[in-house]
Amino acid sequence: MRLPVDHLAFRVAALVAGLSLAMPWHAYGHLWLLGGKLVAASVLLTVGLMPAVIRLARMMGALDQPSARRVHAEPTPRLGGVAILLSANLTLFLNFDFSLQLKGVCISALIVALLSLWDDVHKLSAGIKLAVQLLAVAVLIASGVHAELSPNLWWGTLLETVITAVWVVGIANAFNFLDGINGLAASLAAATCALLALLAWDNHKLYMLMITLAVMGSALGFLVDNARYARPARIFMGDAGSIYLGWMMASLAVMGDWSSKGPLMAYSAPVLIFSVMIFDMIHTTVARIVRGDVRNFRQWIGYTGRDHLHHRLMNMGISQPQAVLIIVSFSLMMGLSALALLQGTRFGVALLLAQAVVFYGLLTVLMLRRA
Repeated sequence: MRLPVDHLAFRVAALVAGLSLAMPWHAYGHLWLLGGKLVAASVLLTVGLMPAVIRLARMMGALDQPSARRVHAEPTPRLGGVAILLSANLTLFLNFDFSLQLKGVCISALIVALLSLWDDVHKLSAGIKLAVQLLAVAVLIASGVHAELSPNLWWGTLLETVITAVWVVGIANAFNFLDGINGLAASLAAATCALLALLAWDNHKLYMLMITLAVMGSALGFLVDNARYARPARIFMGDAGSIYLGWMMASLAVMGDWSSKGPLMAYSAPVLIFSVMIFDMIHTTVARIVRGDVRNFRQWIGYTGRDHLHHRLMNMGISQPQAVLIIVSFSLMMGLSALALLQGTRFGVALLLAQAVVFYGLLTVLMLRRA
């Protein structure tokens, strides 16, 4: 029996409904109605666009081939990020007047997404990818999106520039590294966007709340064709999708001024929300260096291995959907601590950060035992 999503008529209806919801209409006096509209629009647009994107990927030969380092067993299109990119941006462009900062976020994300799209079809060197990502960071900073940690002096500006570049480029690539099993990247993106939305709502940043909801919807819509476990996934996100989502989330985290109680309070919350990605990148990098698998940046960015958090969980006998649920639960647990952190004192912040250190320390021990 074919499911409704397998029928072309369903996809066309989803596309038409998504476009209708994406069109601006006066719901601004009703916060939750507007938020629901943005989520629904981006979900339906991603679902409706996917058949065309799958066909495009096959025409271009953008297929992810099975290998010893891959989980899937048959060639699979890898341009799912195109549908995510289109649905998120259509929803955003039709509903918002863009500030300079938001223009910087969206333009820089489009730059790295287009680069990654080219990389999905024609492989690029690590040096070119890093150079373009740094160019995108320059666009972001020129638009006024940067960490605010230091005095307004030349060395403070330089320090903030370096921290912003390391944060955004690091998070975008860390999120890309976690795109290794069906449903994980999109589920983690949706959970992270939901946490950022709660953070924005708690800080009365309604504009940013709506943006995160639109991006969250584009990730949720992708799950229809990717989070399939009884049957092969129809499509993978590809670097274009994972880098784009990671870049958007990291940039929005920097763009937000999350606390008036000082930098420690303001930036501890995003660090906790993104801590699963940060942990996975640090742990795999250190492990690869210790094993001698990685000796320079080129090898690091180009290395593809089965040693990420989701791989190690599956090595314990945990299934793909269970691994997705566990990792997303870790993210939500840390993210909810981040929300509680903003309501506390400096001592409370220190305790919550210490709790995160203990948790990831125990997780490291568990992963080492199963190495």
